[in-house]
Amino acid sequence: MSYPAPTMPWWIVARREIMAKLSNKGYWISTILVVVLLVASFGLTFLFANSQDKLRIGVTDDAGAQVVAIAAQSSGRDIQAQTMAAEEIESAVDDGDITAGLVQTDDGWDLLVDSIETNVGDVQQAVSTYMLNQNAKALGVDPAALQEGANVMLRLTGEQVEQDAAIALVTGLVFSVLFYMAALIYGLQIAQSVVEEKESRIVEILTAAIPTRHLLLGKVLGNTIMALGQLLIFLSVGVVGISLTEFGQFLPLLLPNIGWFVVFFLVGFAALGCLWAATGAMATRVQDINNTTMPLTIILIGVYMAGFLARGTAAKILSYVPIASSVIMPQRLLAGESTWIDAIIALVLCLAFMGVAILVGARIYRRGILKTSGILKLSEVFGRAG
Repeated sequence: MSYPAPTMPWWIVARREIMAKLSNKGYWISTILVVVLLVASFGLTFLFANSQDKLRIGVTDDAGAQVVAIAAQSSGRDIQAQTMAAEEIESAVDDGDITAGLVQTDDGWDLLVDSIETNVGDVQQAVSTYMLNQNAKALGVDPAALQEGANVMLRLTGEQVEQDAAIALVTGLVFSVLFYMAALIYGLQIAQSVVEEKESRIVEILTAAIPTRHLLLGKVLGNTIMALGQLLIFLSVGVVGISLTEFGQFLPLLLPNIGWFVVFFLVGFAALGCLWAATGAMATRVQDINNTTMPLTIILIGVYMAGFLARGTAAKILSYVPIASSVIMPQRLLAGESTWIDAIIALVLCLAFMGVAILVGARIYRRGILKTSGILKLSEVFGRAG
């Protein structure tokens, strides 16, 4: 009795991969753990920012109170003065009753804090401003005349502004970390799944019922869907967390570039997924995976470092190089250094690379999937007809 062949065998394999992930406790534990860490980091950042914005400074006289008033006005922070006896200030700082103590001495001023991390830079600057004004008045000089022409404004060339540059840098680092983690973790899982099927001889049954190209496509598609879903969860939590902070005002600028990152991630991960499956097919034992996957691991480390370090001409070139463009092009778009036309060009190049990766990966996968001894060498793949 014969059975009709399935119409979409690749989707059957993809669903099998998806269900295997969803039924894996480790997948849910890792996902929930990362979400908890993200929520905790945003919570700590919010609490730390609020605690750093509120300062209570102990002072001994009106001069100290004027310094604190200058600091509050210039910084926009909630900085308040609390008058107390000089001998009480140090113990008040140690007990946490006040954030810092400000005492004028014969040689200048003492600013007492209980930790070097206490953010009192605005108070230090206010002391300089106050003393400059006092000394100028004592000499009969207008304080404003002394500071005339001393203002310095940082300006960047082109359309970029300072805030955009800082946001682009931080966002680029986040994109690099997310892409590196997802591509490495899921890629290794794809390779390990392939070699485990070879070791258990299940692949012989699968290839008898399903063409190898459909088996490859299903594995890559299933893991790509799961990686994308996990990425969207992390990005959603991040966006909600950002919206609750002072950086929420930048969300209209961030969201389109997050969208570009998701698109580039999808194409780049799918291309790498085919190559990860191929490296798994090259191995015959789980112990061989480290050797066969080493080139892809090195590529991912390079992309990861490029997201941190690439600047100027190097970043411009790498933003068009497939895989590297997945993290660098969204960063350049956010910084205003590239346009949507540049992004389309980079995406087309990445799609072309994905096509090549599918062809090469399918050939290696087909040649190596039934090899049961030794590591498949590239010379065996391309040295004769497959």
